[in-house]
Amino acid sequence: MATTEIINYMKPGADIASMSRRKIESFIASEAIAAGDVVSLDGTQADADVALYVTKGDSGNAADSIPVGIALDAASAAGEQIRVVVRGIVDANVAGATVAGNSLAISATAGQLGVYVNTDTTRIVAVALEADTLNVATVYVYPGY
Repeated sequence: MATTEIINYMKPGADIASMSRRKIESFIASEAIAAGDVVSLDGTQADADVALYVTKGDSGNAADSIPVGIALDAASAAGEQIRVVVRGIVDANVAGATVAGNSLAISATAGQLGVYVNTDTTRIVAVALEADTLNVATVYVYPGY
């Protein structure tokens, strides 16, 4: 089920949760996932369940390289329902070298966005809106799901 945050007024300076113009989808976690992790459809599932389950995005595993967005909630174990930001602004788990303006893609560190380079085999998921602080940065997730 999708949730879209519609803005009925403009309020400069609002926090990202209230004025983000983001779209959120619900999924079932295939494993423990932290809030802020980049998530992928779970390519190990059968048939339509691929689009129902998510796992931490990992560029080193083809089944985990189908990015949908950033986990808004944490899942402590497989089977828990989580919300995922599939478009809009959210705080994300990013590589330590991230600076504002970097294009970000799934990295080889499960659940973490890395700075996109032209040899990457996965698509750009987001753009950094700020430099990371302890591997966390506010990002804009591009619609792609």
